[in-house]
Amino acid sequence: MIDLKHLLFSFSGRIGRQYWWLTSLAVAFISGMANAVIEVAAKTSGHGAFDPEAQEFVPSWPYIVGILALGLVNVWISYAVAAKRLHDRDRTGWWAIVPWLVMIPGIAAMVGASSLPEDLSTLMFAVGAGIALVAIAMGIWLLIELGFLKGTAGPNRFGPDPLPPKPEGDAAPKPAAS
Repeated sequence: MIDLKHLLFSFSGRIGRQYWWLTSLAVAFISGMANAVIEVAAKTSGHGAFDPEAQEFVPSWPYIVGILALGLVNVWISYAVAAKRLHDRDRTGWWAIVPWLVMIPGIAAMVGASSLPEDLSTLMFAVGAGIALVAIAMGIWLLIELGFLKGTAGPNRFGPDPLPPKPEGDAAPKPAAS
């Protein structure tokens, strides 16, 4: 049985694909439900206001702080399980943040483009969009790496194999020679 505290909050060790998928989906579901509960609580208690321009409810600061705290916990858990999954692939956990490190300059370029003259603005926006597309491609690579590729068999520099060893007599039968 896996230690839940270690699974959710530690960046050390290894986990297999099954634990990564189950944890990621459970955290996304629980986080979404908690966000919905916080928003409903803010609406029903009158702690916020409807913004007619944006056509949405804006909760008051205590509720916003709650949503941000929940978001930080969600990010921590997501990166902790991603790091352990990358460790299972014999990669450093730092690879989990690479798409974001690429995406941030792309977004900054697109946002900054609005303050430039039109000819430079178009170029800067295109550069930012190109960078963002590279980050999206890297995110797809990371999803494949975390969710679909097998971990390294046996122990690696990050710890023992999270999968139990196969019994000796469990080898696949060889086809008969014709």
